[in-house]
Amino acid sequence: MKMKMFTGKNLKKLSVAVCALGIFAGAVVLPVKAMAAETKAPAVITLPTPFTKDGLTVMEALDRRRSSRSFADAALQEKQLSALLWAADGINRPESGKRVHPTTRGIYNIDVYAVMAGGIYKYDPKAHALNRVSPVDFRPQINAKQTFVHTAPLTLFFVSNPVPPRDPSHPVNPERQHANNCLVAGTMLQSVALVAASEGLGTCVRGSVDKAAFAKAAGLSKEQTVLISQTIGVLP
Repeated sequence: MKMKMFTGKNLKKLSVAVCALGIFAGAVVLPVKAMAAETKAPAVITLPTPFTKDGLTVMEALDRRRSSRSFADAALQEKQLSALLWAADGINRPESGKRVHPTTRGIYNIDVYAVMAGGIYKYDPKAHALNRVSPVDFRPQINAKQTFVHTAPLTLFFVSNPVPPRDPSHPVNPERQHANNCLVAGTMLQSVALVAASEGLGTCVRGSVDKAAFAKAAGLSKEQTVLISQTIGVLP
């Protein structure tokens, strides 16, 4: 049998065909890989009931509370994540639906978002669960310079929502409402800090964040406002 010799022209045609095949294969395979990466983390994380009879006393937790800017590259325990989210915005009086932190006129208009390796989640106090709003690991985008947040297992974002006026003829004063939102967020931050201290974790309140990037990644509306964030992690 006579073998056919490949000329330079034939080799050129062959290389073009191979490249085209590679591009086609990549177009077919790559979206599948990306989809798999996006669905790796659970869409809903149901948190265990927080054990409120455990941990340090309030005075002990206050004594140990301090800001930390160095964290080990380690995940939080499920019970720790549960306790932290419950302390931030959990319900402690199921019969009335009232929550751990105080608020004006019983209006709970601050949402808590959890930024983790598996994506961005929104906390649901009634279900005591986290619902994913984005599959993207947003941690490296929180702040380009403060690299300690890039590997910390959890950063909470506190986001305020507009409050409709009780009486349409008397609109809500935006400056007064913003000040009130900041006060409420402060109580939420402190509760998280005390639970973190009780669990032997480090925490750091941070105002230096890319709010616009987070709002876009989390799908926030123009009416929502990113107030502040808080990073929590295992101490090195």
